[in-house]
Amino acid sequence: MVDLVGKLRSMAMTMVSLSLAVAAFAVPVAAADKEQPAVTQGELAMRLVKELGLEKGLPAEPKPSDYQTILGGRRQYRFEAEDVYDAEGDSVSVKNYPLYGPFSGRGWVSGLAVATTVKFTVFLPRDGEYQLKVSSRGDGQIWQAGGRELPVSTGGAFREAVAGRIPLKAGTQIITVQLPPEGGVDWFALAADDLPPVEPLAGWRPDAPLTWGEMAEVFAALLGAERKLPMDKGVGSRTIAAHGVARLPVGAAVTTATFLGPFTPPQWVRAGAGGAVIEVPLVLDATGVYDLRVRLLGEPVIMDLDGRRFERPGKPFLAWYDLGTMRLREGRHLLKLVLPPMGGVDVVEIVKRKSSPADFLAVVGLTGNPQAPVSRAEFENTLNGMLSRLRGGN
Repeated sequence: MVDLVGKLRSMAMTMVSLSLAVAAFAVPVAAADKEQPAVTQGELAMRLVKELGLEKGLPAEPKPSDYQTILGGRRQYRFEAEDVYDAEGDSVSVKNYPLYGPFSGRGWVSGLAVATTVKFTVFLPRDGEYQLKVSSRGDGQIWQAGGRELPVSTGGAFREAVAGRIPLKAGTQIITVQLPPEGGVDWFALAADDLPPVEPLAGWRPDAPLTWGEMAEVFAALLGAERKLPMDKGVGSRTIAAHGVARLPVGAAVTTATFLGPFTPPQWVRAGAGGAVIEVPLVLDATGVYDLRVRLLGEPVIMDLDGRRFERPGKPFLAWYDLGTMRLREGRHLLKLVLPPMGGVDVVEIVKRKSSPADFLAVVGLTGNPQAPVSRAEFENTLNGMLSRLRGGN
């Protein structure tokens, strides 16, 4: 009996020792979670580019800014011919004298005494149906890209011309031009309507921890949910008359004509036979989400807001054109209205929507503290759920 009691005591002491040893090396779950690296804004940007199949728009060794460029949605690119031609394979030279008119950059690409072909290599972050615009000289040029041939003739001096539209994929693209004898190219540009930026309201900060509010701001842009944000009735709408704020260029004048549709009295602005570019400054008191629309006359109508281009077919009378629901920063913005011959502009209307982090959480159907950081498990679950919604899942 004494031996049995001794053995039991010995076994109990061994179990206690083992328990203490396990406790000494065990890490509580909460502590393990805290030791995991925080989810950053940059990680969300990288995952979105991958999950949305946009990786072809990345260079071979991408930096955080490359992911931001893709998600930013800008599709306006201009290339100096002397920077992107094939210096080893093309039978051309770079000249830097203004014999055929002014040029941009450090020079222009000059052809030979006979017809020759120039190959340009460019890189595009996003797919799109791009308008090709060139500054070149020579009649009978043939531009080729996206499986299409576009004829251009610009005479003996450098002149800008719209070649046409071409479908281009993200990544490296080859654009060629068959130049006539003594032809030349100064620059060319590719432009498509910009896509809505997918980013936090204040912009990307790649190394910053991702909060619930910022994640909701990104997903709202991705899902197109910003147009569902409620109007900010405390701010109301603003109507800006073009004739009152714009410096009218030569060829544009105010008018009171009533036969071209309703307008906001007492005047509106109309271009002459040569068209005009009207610049309307917009000053905003707060960063947020806004609806913009403009009452214009012309076919087509082209609008540019801070470098973002919008083009609509237009009408032969004054009519409203929506630029859409968009994010705008506090401060000054510039709206350029490219009026065709005899086109016109009446007013710009700006309406603010509610855009607090809590508003964004509500509009995408999430709950939580907007300022709280997102844990890794929450990040994965929420990202997968939002991607499922985007792809038409449950």
